[in-house]
Amino acid sequence: MTTDLTLDDVPLYQRIARRLEDQIGSGKLQGGDRLPSERQIADELGASRMTARQALKSLERRGLVETRVGRGVFVAQPLIEKESRTLHGFTEEMQRGGRKVSSVVLDAGTGAADEEVARALEIPEHTLVHRLVRVRLLDGEPLAVERTEIPLAMAPGLLGRSDFSKDSLYRVLREEYGFIPTEAEETVCADLADASATSALRIPATSPVLKFTRRTFDSTGRPIEYVRSVYRADSFTMRVRLTMAGNK
Repeated sequence: MTTDLTLDDVPLYQRIARRLEDQIGSGKLQGGDRLPSERQIADELGASRMTARQALKSLERRGLVETRVGRGVFVAQPLIEKESRTLHGFTEEMQRGGRKVSSVVLDAGTGAADEEVARALEIPEHTLVHRLVRVRLLDGEPLAVERTEIPLAMAPGLLGRSDFSKDSLYRVLREEYGFIPTEAEETVCADLADASATSALRIPATSPVLKFTRRTFDSTGRPIEYVRSVYRADSFTMRVRLTMAGNK
């Protein structure tokens, strides 16, 4: 269906927005596709650049498109849904949805556990831990910055066992060390992106983000991993299944 741009009772920017929305709804424009620039839209439809900008902003407010700094306006990907009742590593969870997963390793080494990490892993402060910091990409776009810490003594040589820009950490823990993550406790809070998240995720300064912390346990109840992640809030949604505790 093509939107009629000659409807005089509807502002021109809304008619342009509707035409683009029709193209997204029909599949002519798909998630990740780059939209024409403001100038291209204005020239093609005989509008001003300000009108074209209004049309794109109205689509962005509704979550149909997203602006990527320095790159243009793109059709928004469907929101990534996370179920809070299942435990999966990032790679496995995203691949279940048929998405292409990759990572950029920012840091991979050892360090002393600070107070927060020591408390989470139930080890003495300053105990050596593996530290793996990665930008997690979905279909080539940065989604999250993830910082993982695991006691060094628990998995000697862990970070040399695989290329963690491609491989799943949980796979290596299972297959190389016999650790089976069986349970986790996770917290989430909303915040604004700091400078490091802004740079890593390529989002505007002070964009909304979701901050997750997760402690993962093996089958004996021992904490084996502590993860702190920062996710883009505009790409992520959570689904929680609740059951009634009892009828009263």
